[in-house]
Amino acid sequence: MAFLAPLFFAGLAAVAIPVLVHLIQRERKNVVEFPSLMFIRKIPYQSVERRRIHNWLLLLMRAGAMIMLIAAFSRPFLHVDPLQAAAARSGAREVVILLDRSASMGYGDHWTRAQAEARKIAATIHGEDRGTLVMFGTGVEEVVRATGDASRIDAAIGAATLSSDGTRYAPALRTAQSLLSRSSLPRKEAYIISDFQKTGWERQEEIKMPEGAELKAVSVASLESSNLAVTSVRFQREAFSGEERVMVTAALTNRSADAVKNLPVKFEIDGRLIDTRSVNIGPNATGTATFPAVTVAAPMRAVVHAGSDAMAKDNEFNFVMTPSRPVSVLIIQADGATNDSLYLTTALSIGVAPPFKADVLTPTRVTPSSFDKRSLVILNNPAALSTQAAEALGRFVNQGGGLFVVLGDRLPWNGDMPLLPGKPGGPVDRLTGGGGTLGYIDHSHPIFDEFKEPRNGNFSTVRLYKYRSLTPAPTDKVLARYDDGAAAMVERTVGSGHVIAFTSTMNNDWNNFPTQPLFLPTLHETARYLAQYSEPEAWYTVGRMLDVSVPIAAIVREGGAGDGQGAARKPSGVVMAPSGSQVTVGEGGLQAVELAEQGFYSVRLQGAGERRPFQVAVNLDPAESDLTPLPAAEFVATATGHAAVTSAGQSLENPEMTPEDVEKKQGIWWYLFAAGAALLLSEAVLANRLSKRFGAAFSA
Repeated sequence: MAFLAPLFFAGLAAVAIPVLVHLIQRERKNVVEFPSLMFIRKIPYQSVERRRIHNWLLLLMRAGAMIMLIAAFSRPFLHVDPLQAAAARSGAREVVILLDRSASMGYGDHWTRAQAEARKIAATIHGEDRGTLVMFGTGVEEVVRATGDASRIDAAIGAATLSSDGTRYAPALRTAQSLLSRSSLPRKEAYIISDFQKTGWERQEEIKMPEGAELKAVSVASLESSNLAVTSVRFQREAFSGEERVMVTAALTNRSADAVKNLPVKFEIDGRLIDTRSVNIGPNATGTATFPAVTVAAPMRAVVHAGSDAMAKDNEFNFVMTPSRPVSVLIIQADGATNDSLYLTTALSIGVAPPFKADVLTPTRVTPSSFDKRSLVILNNPAALSTQAAEALGRFVNQGGGLFVVLGDRLPWNGDMPLLPGKPGGPVDRLTGGGGTLGYIDHSHPIFDEFKEPRNGNFSTVRLYKYRSLTPAPTDKVLARYDDGAAAMVERTVGSGHVIAFTSTMNNDWNNFPTQPLFLPTLHETARYLAQYSEPEAWYTVGRMLDVSVPIAAIVREGGAGDGQGAARKPSGVVMAPSGSQVTVGEGGLQAVELAEQGFYSVRLQGAGERRPFQVAVNLDPAESDLTPLPAAEFVATATGHAAVTSAGQSLENPEMTPEDVEKKQGIWWYLFAAGAALLLSEAVLANRLSKRFGAAFSA
C-alpha cells in the first residue's frame, strides 16, 4: 500500500488526546454543608484512581476514529500486479509471449530483465489458459507452442540464449497475429518484450490483430545508453617488391553524449597482435584508425578490437584478408603487329585491385585450350580466327567469359559473326576538323559509373580520327556514341557472358585515347566488368546466405577438382560454424548456408587438393549498434492503431497512469473516512449513555 499525502500521518499525535482525557483526575466525594467555612483550612482531595483508564472501549473508539480520519486524508492506494489482475479476469486466455533475443539485447542487463519479465507473464498462465513462447530477431522461432504448463515456458525462457541476429519486429507480430487468429479461447493477449530499437521497425505496417485481442509491449530499454562500435574496415592495396601489401583502416562510431579519448584500437592477424592505435572520437561522431600495411600472400583471419563497453559484441570486427585474385587475360593480335598491344599490356600490368595477368598470342597460335582458365579475351584487331578457335571462343563466352573486340582495319571472323554486337561496316575517316569526339556516354553502366561526376573524368579530350561503322542489333546496348551519332561502344549478352565492341583501335593509329589520363581507368573498369570480377568478400553480415558454389566453382575453374570437365564434377565438404556445428555442402548437400553466428566460419572442401579451408568472417548488423529506442506506446500505436503498453515494472493496463490516477480509481480514502465518522458517532452515543449512568449513580 502507498499514500499520496503521507505527511498527514503526523496527525497521529492527536491519538494521545483520548488517552489524556481518560487519565484526567476525577474527584468523587460527598458534600457536607457547614454554616461557616471561614475557620476551615482547604485540603486538596487526592483520588487513588487518578491514573487508571475507566472505559477502554470508549478510548479505542476515539483513537480508532482519529487514525481512520488521518489515514483517509493521506489518500492510500494499493499496488496491484497487473499480470495477476489480468489473469484473474473471467475466461481462458490465449497468451503469446514474443521475446526479443537479437544482438542488441546483449546491452547491459537488457536480456536478464527481458527473461524476468517473460517469466512473470508465464506465471499467470493457469487453468484453461494456453501460452506460446516465440523468440525473434531477424527471424521467428516458436519455442513452446499452445501449452497450459507454465513450467515448460519458464524452463524454455531460462534456457534461451541471445543470438547474433538483427532486429525485425514485423515477422514476430505477424506470427502473433496468426496464432491468435487460430485460437478459439475467449481472451487473446500478445506480449512483446524488447528494447524496441527504431532500426528494427523500418516498415511500419499495421498489424491486424483478431477482434478483441490485445498487444502489450514490455520495454527493457535503458533511458540513457552509450555504445562504441567498429562498423567496417577498408583496404588500400599496393604492390611492393613483387608482393601485395594491404593497409587496413577501421571505421568506428561513438553513439554516446560523451567524447571518447585515447581509445586503444587493436589489430590482430591469426590471433597475433600486429599494432595498436589510440583514437579520439567526439560525442555521437565517427572516427578511424589506420594501421601499417602488411604483406598478404594467403588468406588470413583478422580482427579489430576497440575498447569495451556494455555491448561487447560490436567492439570487435572480423574480416579475412585475401590476396587479390589475378584476372587471366588473353590478348589476340595480328601476326607481325608487335606494337598493337603495347598500350593494352602496359595498362593491364599496372592493375592492382585486381591484378591482371595478360598473355599475347596471334591467331595462328590460338587453340581451343588457349581459353582454359581465362576470364577475359581481347581480340585486338586480329585477322580471322580458325574455325576451331572461333567455336572454342563461342563456348568460352557462353559459359560466362568476357570478350572485348577492338575493330580496326581487320575483322576477327569470316562469314557469320554471332558474337559481334551489331553488323560492321567500313572505316569512317574523321581526320578533317581535328577528329571526332565522344558525344554520348551511358553513365548508368558499371564501366562508366565511376566517371559520372565531372571531377572524376572528362572524355572531351579524346580525339578519334578514324573508326569503323557498326550497326547494333535491336537487342544490343549502345554504351557510347561519337559526336556524329555513330556507335563507339556496343554490348551484347551471349549466354552467361558479355561482349563489348570498340569501333576504333587501342593504339594511337586511329585516336589519341591511349595517351589520355582516362584510358587506364576505363580499360580497368571494362576488364573488371567483362571478367565478372568481384572483390573477395572480406566479411559478411549475420543473416546472409553463403553460396558455397562460389568457392567450389573457383576450384573447378582452377582445375582443383577431378578431371577438368567443368562443373560436371563438384567437390563437397563441410561448413563449420564458430560454435563448432557443421553442415554438409556441395554435391549431395546444401548449396547455401545461413550465416547465423558472429565469428569465423571454415569451409572445408574435399577434392580441393592441398588447398587450405576457406575462411568466412561474419559480423553483427551495424544497425544493432544503434540502441535508440522507439517509445513503446508509439510502437504499439503504429503497429495496431491503439496503445496498450508497459515498461518493465509498470502497469500493463495503462503505462501513463500516475499514482493519483490509481488512487482515484480505488477510492480507499472514502471507506476510511466513512468508518472514522461512524466510529465518532458511535463514540458520542456511548459516551452520552455512560455519562447518564454515572450521573444517576452519583445522585444516588
